Amino acid sequence: MLLINVDSQEVQYLCKNDPELAKVIQLIGDIQIQTRKNYYSSLVQSIIGQLISVKAANTIRQRVFNACDGEIMPEKIERMDDQSIKKLGFSKQKIASLRDLTERVQNGELPLEELDYLSDKEIMSRLTAIRGIGPWTAEMFLIFSMQRMNILSLADVGLQRAAKWLYGNNETDGKSLLLEKSIQWQPYQTIASFYLWRIIDDDHIRKDKEEVIHPKID
Repeated sequence: MLLINVDSQEVQYLCKNDPELAKVIQLIGDIQIQTRKNYYSSLVQSIIGQLISVKAANTIRQRVFNACDGEIMPEKIERMDDQSIKKLGFSKQKIASLRDLTERVQNGELPLEELDYLSDKEIMSRLTAIRGIGPWTAEMFLIFSMQRMNILSLADVGLQRAAKWLYGNNETDGKSLLLEKSIQWQPYQTIASFYLWRIIDDDHIRKDKEEVIHPKID
């Protein structure tokens, strides 16, 4: 569990650099983030969740946990044949991704125990080399598993929507808006992202209409 405290040096830095974001931070307060410290399990769960509903992903994740006796480990997945993995709910493409990930971990090409000592860029490069893992998945891994504090996923639709709402700008491309604001958030882009996601999670944006509604926070 990661706790983001509004009184911390990092959050106060963001408040000083970005007055609009500061209003949201004051409204939301402290944030607790559920993290995944088992790196291999985290990547497997990311593969499971691609292009399916949250409900379906949770069902498959539970099946995998049960099949692995409660802990998803590469040696356990390696012992399963493709038919057994398919029965858990994996598509042919996801089985290929799972196999590629597992092989790279097992042969040392992706030494998970060494990732903590690599730069964000190096980790992105290694992860996106795995079949089925793209930049967004790698960025989520850096944020929620490795707790890297200066990650901003420009392609994340939720962040784009929240930024448009927060800055009252529905005309600018969401990715461009995030890129513009990221200058103010360095080197704590991850923390800014947490607060933007909370805008979505707390339902500040009206979902029944497409227009952006600027926040009324005093």
